[in-house]
Amino acid sequence: MQSIYKQLRRVFLGLFMLGLLAACQSTPEKKPLFNAEQVATLKEQGFNQTEEGWELSFTDKLLFDFGASSLTAPSRAAIQKISAALLKVGITHMRVEGHTDNEGAEVLNNKLSLARANVVADAMGVAGIPRGNITVKGLGMSKPVASNASKAGKAENRRVTVIVSAP
Repeated sequence: MQSIYKQLRRVFLGLFMLGLLAACQSTPEKKPLFNAEQVATLKEQGFNQTEEGWELSFTDKLLFDFGASSLTAPSRAAIQKISAALLKVGITHMRVEGHTDNEGAEVLNNKLSLARANVVADAMGVAGIPRGNITVKGLGMSKPVASNASKAGKAENRRVTVIVSAP
């Protein structure tokens, strides 16, 4: 009878030791989504890290006139510069989100915001980023960054945001 207790004790002691060893194992380190050079480039280009990824809002660089989705020459130049910098460090996947102010019907604003996102995505494609790697979303007036009570606030809300993601 005593030998059964000794055997059970050995088994439980062995299981306990295995449990301790398993608990001591470190979890594998997650590989960062972007390397140091890519992070430096993102920061240099004005991207900020958010919960969704590295985000750049073109509110001060790329504003749209009321009801418009066309790019000005300076806007195209800004997109070209940013795209070239991202390509140089191998960043080629992103999401482009278009936004509007609160003027007009919701359905029209949703279409307009999608058109704005597509115009920017197309310009990035012309600059060399594979267009198939760029997803677009039109968010209409659902995510304002400023109050729509003033002309300046409305102008800030007519924008495009680029969120960089890992492939």
